[in-house]
Amino acid sequence: MTSIASLLVALALAQTSTAPYVRSRVDAGDPRTQCLFWTAERVTWHQSTYGNPATPGETEFEAMSRAFQSWQDIFAACGNLTLQEGPRVNDRTVGYARQGGNRNLVLFRDRDCSAVVDSTDACWAEDTCANTYDCWEDNDNTIAITLTTYDERSGIIYDSDISFNAARFDFTTTSGGGTCFPPVTNNCVATDVQNTATHEIGHFVGLDHTNAVGSTMNPSAQPGELSKRTIDSGSRDFVCTVYRQGAPSQACLHPVVESELGPQADTGCAAAGSLAALPALAAWALWLSRRRRQEGVR
Repeated sequence: MTSIASLLVALALAQTSTAPYVRSRVDAGDPRTQCLFWTAERVTWHQSTYGNPATPGETEFEAMSRAFQSWQDIFAACGNLTLQEGPRVNDRTVGYARQGGNRNLVLFRDRDCSAVVDSTDACWAEDTCANTYDCWEDNDNTIAITLTTYDERSGIIYDSDISFNAARFDFTTTSGGGTCFPPVTNNCVATDVQNTATHEIGHFVGLDHTNAVGSTMNPSAQPGELSKRTIDSGSRDFVCTVYRQGAPSQACLHPVVESELGPQADTGCAAAGSLAALPALAAWALWLSRRRRQEGVR
């Protein structure tokens, strides 16, 4: 008999392409819908001043900057977009702000919403617990999640925010010492900040998951993994093709620009090998089926 876990894994794999790169779309995987992309010449992003207290010194900030710089190096070589780091901010609110003060924010959530928010709170139904209580409200097995707001007719991105699940994962920044298993020390690799950030920035600029071997956009990460720090050739080709230097950013369909926001797209990343009630790959499959949550405004 085929187990539920096996069916879930098969479903997840079937939904993820092995192409060198896959563009995010308004409706994930639906070629009839528009791809997501930036049209601005410069996109400024900000780190939350809170950082991740569990990471020594300010190494998490430095690792995040390196991850963005690795993408910026490619954009500088063949693209039309500049990813610029802005000053650190106290802001802890992700999502698009219609009335001023909007930022592309990168932050760590180190509290679990299920532990600090009453189960009867209305925020659970409204998917607002993370912002209201500054906590992690998504799947326990998701390492990080990118929330993108876009125009649903044109696919043009207005805002993108990255949240890291520091409530469940031990984030490290070292490059050596082997793989960490509890207790985590400063001399080993558990869940690497730069490895995770480099992947999430791929979502930030409009990439979806692929199962292509060696891709930065592979949807899972083992403890101790560092390979996603180096951006693969397929993801590089995405930048050079979609954001080609000297040309407009490329839509998948003829864009129709309207001042109407589509749903915000959550794109998270599961941890293969993490401890969970279900086998890790089964949890990954469950997560993939809900990774685009309809919570945008129109």
